[in-house]
Order: sequence, then structure tokens, then C-alpha cells
Amino acid sequence: MFEIPLEHHAKVALHVLGDNAEDIAETLPNGNWLGRRHNSGACPIAVFLTAILPGVRGVVVGSNQLTIHPVDDNEPDIDVDLPPAVAGFVLAFDIGAFPELIAPSDDAEPEI
Repeated sequence: MFEIPLEHHAKVALHVLGDNAEDIAETLPNGNWLGRRHNSGACPIAVFLTAILPGVRGVVVGSNQLTIHPVDDNEPDIDVDLPPAVAGFVLAFDIGAFPELIAPSDDAEPEI
């Protein structure tokens, strides 16, 4: 049986998100993939990929590249270049755009 490399899955998933930052921001709420600003392991893109990619322990997203950490510690980490639309989204999100994609704080006051 032929196994598709995890890097390929990640590239396809990133392209499916959308053609620009706005499209991506409209797609992410569909799966409740919310995140934190300036947190490479908890931004919406990291949350999205960690949720949908098979055999992934976590994803760390930078401004131009991401790193996938496989569940199997014997497997090497995988670096993937971000498509321009995703890189644009990451930059926009970190500087304040798309506040609807900020995950609720774990320490927020409960609503009464």
C-alpha cells in the first residue's frame, strides 16, 4: 500500500483553506479552529493542522514556514513552507486582524 507523505497532506490542507487571508479567516470558523495571537503552537493554522492531519502531536507556525511534530518520536519533524495566502493570514492575525478567530481564554470569567 502506498502511503501519502504527511508533508503532502499539510500542503493540500493549507491550499484548501483559501486563496487569501480573508478567505482563510472565513474558512477556519467552520471547524471552530480558533487560536492565540503570537503563539506559534496555538495559532488558528496550528490548531487546524493538528486537528486534521493524521499522526500529528502538534504544529508550530512561523511567518514563512511551519514545523509538524509527528506523534511517533522516532519520526523526524517536518518543515513545510507556507503558501503566500497562509503567510499573509498569519501576519494579519498576529497584528490584530480577524479577532473572531481568537480562542476564548481558559481563565475567562464564567457567564452568569
